[in-house]
Amino acid sequence: MPTLHAETIFYNGTIRTMDALHPTAEAVAIANGRILAVGTLEDVESLTHANTRRIDLAGRTLIPGFNDAHVHLWKVGMLLTIMLDARQAATPNIAAIVAAFKARADQTPAGTWITGRGYNNVTLADGRHPTRHDLDQASTQHPIVLIHTSAHTYACNSLALQLAGITRDTADPDGGHLERDEHGEPTGVLHETAMNAINKVQPPPTDEEFEGALIAAAKYYLRMGVTSITEAGVSPAQLDVYRKMADDRRMPIRANVMARRYLDDGTKVPLPERYEGNWMRIDTVKLFADGGLSAGNAALSVNYRDRSDAGLLRSTSDQMRAMIWDIHRAGLRAAVHAVGDAAIEQVIEAIEFASRRLVSRMKHRIEHFGLPNADHLRRCRGRISVVPQPVFIHALGSTFLKYIPDELMPRLYPLRSIIDAGLTVALSSDAPVVPDPNPLLALQAAAMRRAEDGTTIHAEQSIPVTLALPLHTLGGAVVAGEDHLKGAILPGKFADLAVLSGDPLRAPVERLTDLRVEMTMVDGHILYGG
Repeated sequence: MPTLHAETIFYNGTIRTMDALHPTAEAVAIANGRILAVGTLEDVESLTHANTRRIDLAGRTLIPGFNDAHVHLWKVGMLLTIMLDARQAATPNIAAIVAAFKARADQTPAGTWITGRGYNNVTLADGRHPTRHDLDQASTQHPIVLIHTSAHTYACNSLALQLAGITRDTADPDGGHLERDEHGEPTGVLHETAMNAINKVQPPPTDEEFEGALIAAAKYYLRMGVTSITEAGVSPAQLDVYRKMADDRRMPIRANVMARRYLDDGTKVPLPERYEGNWMRIDTVKLFADGGLSAGNAALSVNYRDRSDAGLLRSTSDQMRAMIWDIHRAGLRAAVHAVGDAAIEQVIEAIEFASRRLVSRMKHRIEHFGLPNADHLRRCRGRISVVPQPVFIHALGSTFLKYIPDELMPRLYPLRSIIDAGLTVALSSDAPVVPDPNPLLALQAAAMRRAEDGTTIHAEQSIPVTLALPLHTLGGAVVAGEDHLKGAILPGKFADLAVLSGDPLRAPVERLTDLRVEMTMVDGHILYGG
């Protein structure tokens, strides 16, 4: 068999391999979209030929491409393409939100749904949710839906409520809540499963809109050195679009795609067909146990600060057991959104129930894992992977401080405890829940635990960048069952790499986000920079 020759080599810089046995190297050779060799420059030079492309790092740093282990890529793309941006920077108060919707309505045919996303009632200058009365000022001729940054609350105008059949006589659904004014009328603010009524009547994006959003978001992520993502839940129709794009090689980054078991309108759909390819993987099913902390809907074991409730569980324990059992016995992986400690308990118990009935090598996942206790950490070790978002501390820290009672704060996204307990863990952004999914910001947040307003939140739960970097590269591959293919710079793995302007393991933590991604390579091809 003829010896492969290097198509590309990298040399003369810092190379962080994420291989514990050989954490650094002098040079890397690439051929046929894979890593051909890693080692000394002399070894790598022996594989070159006249046409080998030589990339002089000139002191820069080469790492495996970042892997965002939990992101809503298509929703990031919708904000980049057709959805109204209602995040803090664009709309700092309700008047600005109304003005943005009005401007969009003036350019949109009457009767067309208008959707925006990203507001946070805690950080809005008004300190409250927009109501139907606010949004009616933007338009009464267009149904309007404004999605909270957490995506666990909607604010709707009167026409949207009318089309959804929501009136003063509408009861709270199981696992959901409609806010009401002093007269008992719906305010237009809907939490958790109460949003299903809107989702039943609001048209989903077309296949063309969905595909356009994916491409826009993938290009955006390439600029941040991200080469792989896990898409955290899509419908069967959207899964088909993803699959076709992967088959046609039109996705510039690799995707592990979770299938939804229940659609946004509450409809149950069949389990997906398992699929494993070089560009896409489908073997995981997304479920929800509770809401989000930034919306004050996550299910806690105690009441929220200054409130008489502890959030919402979206299902009963029996229902959660049945859902996970269906996924488990089908040989698929369950990935369950569970933020509050009450929700985490429900999910762990359901996974234990399924595992007792049928032994499986598949390791299920808990997404977010926001407030675990010591017993949860013990029971997850070796059995359940966890995917938290340290960037939440930065982006949503002030909201957490407003909502979460003091007794729970020491275990808010407790990365140090998670690592010390020996759990399998990967880091992620959950974008567009956060406005900036830059992995370097996530590494900084994991190491500093500093909210955007400068408040440090339980620094004892921080981890150094030396631990965080592998969790944002190799970690995502491990929890997806793809670490034999990617996540480290080792011979045989995909040539999915990023070149940084400096070394994140040597840069001062406060200056991490000053580093630039200067090149991103996927499958041996430079798709960003050069």
